[in-house]
Amino acid sequence: MQTNKTKSIEKIFDELYKLSPLTKKVIKLGTHISLLLLVFGTLLILFNRSAFTYDAYFQLIAVSIIKSSLTILAEVIIGGLIIDYLFKKK
Repeated sequence: MQTNKTKSIEKIFDELYKLSPLTKKVIKLGTHISLLLLVFGTLLILFNRSAFTYDAYFQLIAVSIIKSSLTILAEVIIGGLIIDYLFKKK
């Protein structure tokens, strides 16, 4: 059972190594932007709960930023993989 999982993981890594350099750059840049938004949203939540007086609207904005960062991450990864797949077919 363990060897099947290991082979599957190795196959995924092999396919990721075959990505074009442009796709790798797009995914890396999108990941960095998403991480920055996630950190910014998390800091807003921490400041709202500790440094500032609690504001429900401020909390809503911070949570929306965090959700948006995760959505951007998913879109960049999936979009990059699809674009790489389409350009390699030609």
